[in-house]
Order: sequence, then structure tokens, then C-alpha cells
Amino acid sequence: MAMTFRTFTLLAFVLTFGGIQAVANDALPDEKPLWPDGQLGREIYYADGEKSRAPEVSDTSPSGSNRVFSQISKPTYAIHRPEKPNGVALVICPGGGYRDVWLDREGHDLALWLKPFGVTSLVLKYRTNNAKFPDDVYIPTVTSDARQAIRLLREEAANLSIDPNKIGISGFSAGGNLALNVLFHEGAEEETRANFAGLFYPWFRQDDYAAAIEQDPANTPPIFVMNAADDPITPAHRCVEFYGKLLKAKVKKTELHIVNQGSHGFDLGEGRGGSTPMWKESFVKWMADVGF
Repeated sequence: MAMTFRTFTLLAFVLTFGGIQAVANDALPDEKPLWPDGQLGREIYYADGEKSRAPEVSDTSPSGSNRVFSQISKPTYAIHRPEKPNGVALVICPGGGYRDVWLDREGHDLALWLKPFGVTSLVLKYRTNNAKFPDDVYIPTVTSDARQAIRLLREEAANLSIDPNKIGISGFSAGGNLALNVLFHEGAEEETRANFAGLFYPWFRQDDYAAAIEQDPANTPPIFVMNAADDPITPAHRCVEFYGKLLKAKVKKTELHIVNQGSHGFDLGEGRGGSTPMWKESFVKWMADVGF
């Protein structure tokens, strides 16, 4: 039977745009419930359900998709499994100001880019704050989502061919703030601790993590921090200040990259100059340098 163009485009094929591989949307891994046995923090609920939209897709997007979700009360996750896993696993928390989750641009795209390096990635669609829930309700709830993602990776370490001692947490913008909360918010259990972290133009909000870093610098994991000098929303000087606190506390194996341009939300950095897209290579090299 003749194959129609539409049928062909829905197959799990690979295209190349300027060195970036794009996959059909249905080639992305399936989403699964983050809390299959009943989720914690049921205060986060939206009677009219989850919302989504699809802004224009960049032709350099590895996923070929650009979905944005809001009013998320039932978090999910999807795992990208490389053909030759190297034992390293990474939870990726997309950004969106805690109001949205830019699932593809700041989630699946990075996971797909990391896949050839052998990194197993879990892309997290966490609960959002679209009803102005107070911080003392929302932040512990969303932090529990990210910690559950780490727990799931540890529980499935053997099946996924990953090392339970090489599981990291990363995030873009608000997702970076979520990663920070996983590292420094109280209440972490051993199975939900991250072994390393990647903070990509992270939002520090009003939070000050100096006390937590100073109290236990030996247990602060290796951290990679990246931002653009011209970021007007999550300014680079906050990253510099945070990195200074890590240095003052003598936290080992940390690294800071401030690229010249990119503004805010530049995701993989393609099309933002010559040096900006190289942050991904730096992140991979850093992981290797610190033993992951």
C-alpha cells in the first residue's frame, strides 16, 4: 500500500538541521504518572483541567516540538534511554516561571541531545502554580515531584543500566530553582538526594542558599551553573553570587559559565552566536571531569 506523506511524517524518523537531529513527536518516550499510587500534596488541583499550547517550533529543535503545559495537577515523567548507557542519569526540569512547563524546548530537546553521550534522562512535567498557592504549600509540593523523579531512577537503576550513585538533577529557569530546592530544601531522604546538579539560567527567586551551603559543604554535590550575560529575567550576577558562595564554602568540583549572549530562555543555544550553543558540550565535559 502506498505510504502517504502524513503517514511518513509520523514515523519515528530522523532529520538533520544544521547538525541538530530532529525526531517525530510520536518517537518521544511515553509519559507515565509520577505518583502511580496516589500523589502527595493534593492541594494543587485545577477543576477545569490541564491546559496546553504549542508556540512556533525552531528548526533546530531535536524534538521537532514545542509544547507548553499549565494547570498541571497530575505530574508525569518520560525517560530517554540511550542505546549504550554510560551509567549516568539526569532529571531535567523544564522552566516556565512555575506557571508553565516548556516540556520540549527545555526538556526533551536536551534529553535527545544528551542521548548519544550515553546519558539516561528523565524529563519531568511537574505541578504548576496557576492559582497563586502560597509558597509554603506549593514549593514543598513541587519539590516532592522532583525528588520522586530521583527516587524512581534509583528504584529502576538496574533496569535502566544506571549507577544509583550517578543521578543528577538539572533545570532551566524555574526548573533551576526546583533543582536548587531539591539540593537545599529540608526533608530530603537518602534515596532522593542528587549526586550532581546542572543549573541553566536558574531563577533564584528571593532564596538565599548560603546558610545551607555553609552548614554542610561536604555534602553539597558538584554543581554546574550556566547563564547569559544579557539575561534580563534571571540575571547572571545572581549566578556569580551563588558561585562565590560555593567557592567560599570550598565546595569541590563546581563550575560557572557566563556566555556573552542569549538573553533568557535560549534552551540549547542554537542560533545565539558561536559560543552560546557550546554550553552543552561544556556540561558533558564537566560531568566527565568530576567523575560522572
